[in-house]
Amino acid sequence: MKDQIKDYYVGVDVGGTKIQASLVSDTGSVLSSNRRSTPRNCGSDATLDAIEESIKELLQHQNQSLDQLSGVGIAVPGVVCQDTGYVVVTPNMNLSGIELGQIMRERLGGVRVEIGNDCNLGTLGECWLGSGRSSEFAVGIFVGTGIGAGIVRNRRLISGAGQVAGEIGHIVLQIPCDSWRVQLKIKKSGRGRKYVKQANFARRTIRVDASKKSQKLPLGLTQCGCGNYGCFESIASRSAVENYIREAIALGAKSSITDYNGGKLDIIKSGSIAKALKSGDEVVTLIVDYVSKVIGYACLTVRHLIDPDVIMLGGGMIEACQKYMMPTIESVVSSDRLQAAPCNRRVLVSSLGDSAVVLGAVALVRSSDASAFDQICESIPKYPRLLMLADEVIHIDDVAYTTDMLITPDGEILTRSKFPKNEPDGFRMKDIENAVQGGTDLLVLATPKAEEINLSGKCHDYLNRRGIDYRILPLRDAVQLYNSVTVRRSAVFHFSIK
Repeated sequence: MKDQIKDYYVGVDVGGTKIQASLVSDTGSVLSSNRRSTPRNCGSDATLDAIEESIKELLQHQNQSLDQLSGVGIAVPGVVCQDTGYVVVTPNMNLSGIELGQIMRERLGGVRVEIGNDCNLGTLGECWLGSGRSSEFAVGIFVGTGIGAGIVRNRRLISGAGQVAGEIGHIVLQIPCDSWRVQLKIKKSGRGRKYVKQANFARRTIRVDASKKSQKLPLGLTQCGCGNYGCFESIASRSAVENYIREAIALGAKSSITDYNGGKLDIIKSGSIAKALKSGDEVVTLIVDYVSKVIGYACLTVRHLIDPDVIMLGGGMIEACQKYMMPTIESVVSSDRLQAAPCNRRVLVSSLGDSAVVLGAVALVRSSDASAFDQICESIPKYPRLLMLADEVIHIDDVAYTTDMLITPDGEILTRSKFPKNEPDGFRMKDIENAVQGGTDLLVLATPKAEEINLSGKCHDYLNRRGIDYRILPLRDAVQLYNSVTVRRSAVFHFSIK
């Protein structure tokens, strides 16, 4: 007889700087999380200890025990053999060559443990509860210090023969060789299509040492951390933006970026870049626009290669700068002249933030059992039943609510009494963000004057770029809709307009 499925899971995101452990319910509600710094300049045992302690402290804080868990999912930034839990390589950590799955099962008393790549699991999490939740075929691209990705089809990760499928950061976008014209030292003569030989044509090349061979490569070609040249990651990650900004300033360009980054340029944070963009800094604006175009063309490359219905963009750079980057990315993608059959393909922003990876880690624990994972994807939390017995009064479990409130995708009720200033409709961005955090298909926006109100462009773009449907309705209609739908849902209720 098959054991009864337990209610709780732990997802762990092991990053180069932090370890996040989250306790997650069967329906994807993040019940509690803790974070600690990742041990540095030490052996692998210190990192293993930190992972174990994070899990046990999380459970202790929630009065849970290991034997109450259905499983633990752990995400690491590297190449992982998912079947065995063996970590092939973690370039920026000390877990390379470690049997992480087996070791953690022993340390956790035999609890089921699954190991996966962080970007793969971030994509899987988004396909469970985030922007890819209604997709059949999705690609997640995460732009941060580097660029990672994941591919999910029919709720299953595609990892490839060598477990490196989806390493989009290392597709080559700059070809590491001179064009045939440069090699033949010819160029257009200015008379139509005729070419002429140029005896003194300057070759824009540099000498590098690769595989112990002297090669000539075009100037401006960038070397990636993986060792190859011209990788997507090397020209469009946050690290690439840092390099461009430093180079521009070294060449005499004026920028205010140091004012927003503590006067330093060694590591330029995504938040600092966003502040510089907001201030209209010319150097940062031009560089981010260039990088956004590169990301847009990378999305086209993905579309032309495997044609997913959803491409999700996430990571620290996108989260901080999406307001400035997404219009350019969308413009490049929409400029595609290759005709396709009628379809509903979209490029969206990831919507789960820091929770995407831990939720994906939990989904991984279920993914080896197809029926169980399908069940968890289709299950929804228990939502409150709303009753409206009088105008501008909503009853929930015998409690009357007459002040503005939010109902989260987990069914939690949050109230507030302070009306936002300078926003007569009351639907401020903070309300929208809080209401949809955790994954929702439908956002119900309720107000007595629904016919007179339109959602602000900023709020509309936020929801549209995450594939979230919304309705603005009078209070009674909103209550009826909220109670009747069977999808994951959330709501913002405003009882008066001031």
